[in-house]
This record gives sequence, C-alpha cells and structure tokens, in this order.
Amino acid sequence: MDAAALRLALANAQNPDANTRNAAEEQLKASCSADAANHLFLLSNELQDESAPNVQTRSLAGLTLKNFMTSKDHAQAVKLANDWMALNPEVRSKIKSNSCQALSSLQRDVQLAAAQVISKIATIELPKTGPDGRSQWEELMPLLLQSVVQPEPTPQGLAKKQASLHTIGYICEEIASLETDCLASKSNEILTAVVAGMRNEEQDLAVKLAATKALSNALEFANKNFEVDQERNYIMQVICEACTCNNEEIQEHAYQCLCRIAELYYDKLIPYIQKLLELTIMAITTQKDNVARQAIAFWSAVCDTEFEMINSDEEAECKKFIMGATPYLVPDLLKTMRCQEEGQDEDSYNKSTEAAACLAAIASTICDEVLAHVVPWVQQNISSQDWHAKEAAVMAFGCIMDGPSPEELKSYVGGIMDTLIAYLVDPEDLVKNSSAWAIMRITEFAPESIGLHIAPLCDKLMQVMPQSEPQTANHLCWAVHHAANFVRASHESHILPKNQLSPILPKLVECLVTQADRGDATEANLRANAYEALNVVVSTADDEAIRTFIAPTLLPMFGERLNATFGMPCLNADDLNTRNEWQSFFCGALQTCINLMPPEHLVALDPASGMNTADKFMHLFLQVFSSQNTTAAQEALLAVGSVCNVLPQAAFDRYMPTFSGMLVALIATSSEPGLCMLALTTTSDVARTLEGEMVKYSDQIVEVILSVLARPEVDAQVAQVHDFIKPAAYSCIGDIAMAIGAGMEKYLQYWLAALQQGCETAKRLKEELSAKDGYDEDKRNYLNALVEGIFDGYVGVVQGLKAASASTVGATDAFLQPIAVQGGCLMLVEVIASDEDKTESVLRTAVGLLGDLAETYGEKIKPMLSAKPCIDLVMQAKAQGMEADTNELGHWAGTRLGIPP
Repeated sequence: MDAAALRLALANAQNPDANTRNAAEEQLKASCSADAANHLFLLSNELQDESAPNVQTRSLAGLTLKNFMTSKDHAQAVKLANDWMALNPEVRSKIKSNSCQALSSLQRDVQLAAAQVISKIATIELPKTGPDGRSQWEELMPLLLQSVVQPEPTPQGLAKKQASLHTIGYICEEIASLETDCLASKSNEILTAVVAGMRNEEQDLAVKLAATKALSNALEFANKNFEVDQERNYIMQVICEACTCNNEEIQEHAYQCLCRIAELYYDKLIPYIQKLLELTIMAITTQKDNVARQAIAFWSAVCDTEFEMINSDEEAECKKFIMGATPYLVPDLLKTMRCQEEGQDEDSYNKSTEAAACLAAIASTICDEVLAHVVPWVQQNISSQDWHAKEAAVMAFGCIMDGPSPEELKSYVGGIMDTLIAYLVDPEDLVKNSSAWAIMRITEFAPESIGLHIAPLCDKLMQVMPQSEPQTANHLCWAVHHAANFVRASHESHILPKNQLSPILPKLVECLVTQADRGDATEANLRANAYEALNVVVSTADDEAIRTFIAPTLLPMFGERLNATFGMPCLNADDLNTRNEWQSFFCGALQTCINLMPPEHLVALDPASGMNTADKFMHLFLQVFSSQNTTAAQEALLAVGSVCNVLPQAAFDRYMPTFSGMLVALIATSSEPGLCMLALTTTSDVARTLEGEMVKYSDQIVEVILSVLARPEVDAQVAQVHDFIKPAAYSCIGDIAMAIGAGMEKYLQYWLAALQQGCETAKRLKEELSAKDGYDEDKRNYLNALVEGIFDGYVGVVQGLKAASASTVGATDAFLQPIAVQGGCLMLVEVIASDEDKTESVLRTAVGLLGDLAETYGEKIKPMLSAKPCIDLVMQAKAQGMEADTNELGHWAGTRLGIPP
C-alpha cells in the first residue's frame, strides 16, 4: 500500500456506510500484516503531513499507529511492545521523528494524536537501555523540555510547546504505572518546565492548562523536590495561584494537583494546610460545579490518607488535618449538599454528591467527633418544607453512619427512623430514594440502635417496597438483608431459636420473591439483591419455620422454579442470560434451604415418583452443570455441597457414579478460577462425607488435581484476584488423603512432589516480597493462602497415614523422606517462621502440623522439630494477643514438642 492508497483507506474507514468502512478497515489490517514497517511509517507520515486535506484522516493515522503499540490485555501489550522493538531501528527512528514533527501542527486533534503516539513509544523505549547504558530514546525528554522552555516564536512553536506539555503528562502517567526509574534523572527538569508553564507570567491559557494537567502526572516523580523547602514552596505557590486563575478548567486541574499531593506528600502539608482550607472553602462556596467538586475531592483524599494511617501502624504519623478542618469545612459541605440538580438520581455526579461522599469519608476518619457537627443540622433541616434541605439532611444522616460507634448513634437513630420511613412515600423521588439509602446504612452500620424494633421496621419496609422505584426497592432489600444478618449474627447456633424475624419470616420471604419477579427487577440490580436478602432471611429460620414453611413450601417452590428454567426458550443471547440468571438465583436459594434441612427430610421417599427429596434436587443440579453456565454452576456446586454436608455417607455415595465425572470436568476448568476453586472445595466436602468410600472415585479426581497444579498459567496472575486455585488444590489433597487413609499409597509420591513444588513456590514468593521495593499486597495475600493450603495438604497426608497405620504396620513411615520433611514441610516452616506478615490462620495451620508430626513420629523426627524455626512458631502461637484457639493449639503442640510451658 502506498501513501495515496493509505490516505484513501483512512478516509473510507470513517465513512458512515458500514460496507465501505469495513472494507477499508480490512485493507488497513492487510497492509499492516503484509509489511508492518512500511505501514507504520506511512501512518506517521500522514500524521505529520500539514498539506494533507483531511484533519480527521491525520488524527486517525495517529490513533491507528498508537494502537499498534498498546493493548488493555497485558500479554498482548507485551507482544506489541516486542513487535515494535523488533522493527528496523532506522524505521523506528523515522516514525519517532515524524511523530515529534506532528507536535507542531496547528490542528489540535493532530497534536493530541501525536502526543499519544509518542507517549506509547516512550513507555516501551525509555525503560530499555542500549549497550552504552543510555535509554533507547534518550533524546526525547530533552527535545520536549526544549520545546517548552525555549519555544520558537511562531504559531507552530507555541503549538509545539502546548503539545509537548501534553506529551510529558502522558509519559509521566504511563511510566508511573511501571516499576522503573527511567525518568528519575530527568525529574527535576520535567518539573521545572511544567511548573514554568503554570506561572502567572504565562499568558497563553491553553499552555497553562496543558502544564497544569502535566503536573498532575509529574508529581509522582517530585519526591526529591518536595524534600527541599524552597522547591516545595515554589511548587505549592504555583499550584495555589492556578487554583485562583480566571479559567475554570485550569482551576479544576490545579485542585487535582492538590489531590495528588495529599496522596503522595501528605506529611509535607503542614505549612500549607491553613491556606488550602481557605482556598478550598472559597472554591466550594463560590465556584462552579466542576471546580467545587475538585476542591472537595482534596479533603476526601486527605481523609483517605488519614483513615489508612489511623487503621494501621502509622497512626502516630497522622497530622489530624481533618479533625482540625471539620468545624470550618463540614458546615459548607452540608450547605453544598442542598445544591441538588433537578432530576438528580444516584448516577448523578455534581458538587452535592461529592460533598456527601466527603462527609462520609470525614465520618469514617474522625468517628464520634463528627456527630456534634452534623446531627444538629440534620435535626434542623430534616422536616423542612424545601425538599432540597430535607433530602440533604436525610443524606447527611446516612453519610455519618459509618464511623461513630453504635452506642453513640443509638440516641439519634430512634428519633429519626420514623421520619425516614415516612419519607419513603414522599412526592419527591430523590427524597424517597435517599431515605431508603439512609435506612440501609443504619441497618448496616448501627443495627444495634434498632434492636427489638427490627421486625416492625421490616414490616413497614414490606408495605412500601411494591410501590417503590427499583433503586429505592433495592435499598430496602439491602436494609432487610443487613437487619437479617444482624439477627443471624446474634446467635451462634446453626438453627436459630425463635427470634425477632420469626413471626414475619414467611411474609418477608414472599415479599422478596415478589420484588425479584417484578417486570423492572433487572434495573438497579434489584432481582439479585432481593435474592441475596432472601437467602439471609431464610438463614434466620427457627425449627418451626423450617418444619411449617421452608420444608413444605419454599424448598419445593424453588425446585419447581429451577426445573421450569430448563424449558425456557432461548432464542438469543438475552434469553440465555435471563435463564442463566434465574438458575443462579434458584440454586442459591435452594442451597440456603437445604442447609437448614434435617437429614430425614432429604431422604424421605416420595411414593408418587419413587425418588427422595435429595434425588430430585441432585437431578436438577446435574442438569445445571450440563448447561455450561459458570455462575449457575457455582451456585449449583454450593447447593450440592449442602446436600453432601446434610446427608449421611451412604446416602450421598449413590450420586457419585454420575457426580464424580462432573467434578472432574469442573476441576479441569482452571480458566474459570472461581468455578475451579469451588469444585475443589466441593471435592473436599465430598471426601469428608464419604471417608474411605472416596477411594472408589479418587483416581480421576487426583489425576485432574495434579494436572491443574502442573499448569503454569494457573494462578499466574494474582493481582486483584480472590479465587486462588492452587491453595484450594493443595488443601483438597489433604482432605482426600485424610478420607482414604491407606488408599493413598499409589498417589503419595505424586502428592509429596506437588507439595514440595508448592513449598518452592512459596519460598520464591517470600524472597520476592522481602526484596527492596518488592512488597505487593496481592502477592502477599496469595502467599498466605498458598502456605495455608500447603500445610493443610501435609496435615491431611500425615493424618491419613496415621489412620492407615491402624491396619498397616509402619504406614506412617512413608512420610519420613527428604522430599516430604527436610525439603518439604520443614523448609516451609523455616520460610514463614520469621515472616511477620503471615496471618494467624497460617500460624495455626503450621503449628497444628508440627504438633501432628511430633505426636505421630516422636523420637524419629524430634531432632528436626527441635530446630529454632519450629520452636519459634510454637512460641508465637502461645504468645499473648493471639486468639484463644491459637493459644490452645500452641500449648498442645508445645507439649508434643517438649517445649516447657
């Protein structure tokens, strides 16, 4: 493809006719596939060509070029970066030169497209060094800085200055997300150039805005500058001046800079906090919405920082800025909450919603202290004839629920709750919705303040729900959810005695089912939350409710409803999603009900069908597994787990010839971590129920578990992940071993090899976390889960061998080999003994294993258990401040290891 053909294809790619557009897009893809280097060069040439007739074509060329180098998918992004670096250096140099030339364009869209291209290339090249130790694009930052500090005195020079500031901002934003210090040597020059563009002397507002945006991203690299008083003072002065600039957009981004400073350099704010309080209050009370929002956001950022400090070991470092600012800031936040827009709803974003969020953050930070500054205002305004004042008072009261102690809130909740309930039928929709939200917050954070009035409250909510809009009804479902949760948590027994909800439970369940069946229940997530609430309400059932309502009415009803879903017509994707959603809800409700059933109810035979209750439901759950719906399958697995836990051994064994195959298939779905992990935990439940009978089904199950553990992609990404597969797999090995005892002989060496591999992985993770700047919260959480799972696996193996020794003399000795002891579990003990960040649960599991080893092997292993890491762990478990269970386990293990009390 030549330049003219490329230009035509780019123009056609924007054609409103779909056929023309699609054909052009295919042409562009084919051109890139045929000769990527030439294609990308032509795109860069089009981007910088000021004689091109179409600005849109030039900017599209830039965006197409940028997309060659970036992807939201991490693996694809790495591949694209490698593809870029694989291009001929001369071609890359020409593309970079053209992109930098395009920064001088007088067309803003072209400038911004060029800035994005350069930032993407910089993100790839700057962290990479050549043979001389210099970065791959060493000349870029000096070139951009030169364009800012000494621009050419022409329109193109001014355009390049502005575009260069945008580019610097983009690069700083991209590089900040990487673990690299490639900008460290240039950070001072970057800040100097950017701050210079923000000064009052800069007359071009477009340049000043670009500089202010760039500073927000460049602050990440200003730590050395903020250590020097003079430099920090100058930066703060320039930002504060920008906060009072006569351009709203500049003001908005200047306040964003202050938010970043609150996050990054909180401890440096002391000399400026008074001035910042004055500036922000002025903006909140006098400026337009976008500026006021950012001024409020500064205090939200301070709250977030102080909240983290107060709730960690850094409390002594907290300067308590929020405590000092509250008497001056909160009155203006409350006034701002009265500035609602007409037609405002929960999705609205304006200064009144920002003020409410900030007030909630203040309450979480200063706790009881907030009440004196908010409650009198609420009491004064909650009965106002002006709906703005009334709604603001309702919202303010809901905002301060999370923070103050329930004891302090109790005296205020009683006097306001009746008003909130009355407002659920207010003529103004926002008042109704905010009142429902406030009730939800009360039941979540201060249910003690309602106490014995929970049933009357739920009764009133039931009366209002049918007439409420979906969002309001959703809040009321949550209120019921939290109230029922409070009742559930007030009792330790699995089946509750008669309680506050007992008299209204059937009616409450019926109401929630009706809400989920509403035609508009898909709005505001009402259907899902109605079923969530229903499940918690059902869990509060007493014996009478189970006998007279759950067993004879609710359980059959949900069974019939689940069965009906298999006949639902699915003509399109929406139909399929609807069916899958209903199956998930019904399986979840059935699981809750089954959990409460006495075993005799599940095994009771129905003369008409010849099946017992458990048979019917297992048949339904197996059908759900066949539907290949991940979410419904997860709920069905939980329900099967409930059946397994309720039924006696022999009664569940009858389902295993069919269900074991399902389990194997579900465990194999490691690409669906949640489903795979749940299949492993269900396997553990089954093993504990079947005990020795598990050996009939274990070959395929063990094979697939070992297969999953061997897959390198399993748990490869732990960031923002909660469903870890390998910890569950190791724990499952322990449960199977404990169940089958002597039957584990043929698996033992494979299990010990897998467990040792897990120990090696844990050791490597611990080393990575201990390295300088190596700490990572997600990795830390994974390590704790992994170690606990591995120890569970070892405990199960030792216990299983111990059980086997009752019939096979010397069975336990199979464990006494280096792969299991010195190179396995005791190596892991050494790894975690000095780990200060391990959870107490990990400590308990490790100490339990040490006690089991000492009790099982005695003198055979005593020298190894006398090592310092083993003694240290036991002493940690016995230490003051640990939970009673941990202390008890520590003393038991200490006795087995011969450690003096």
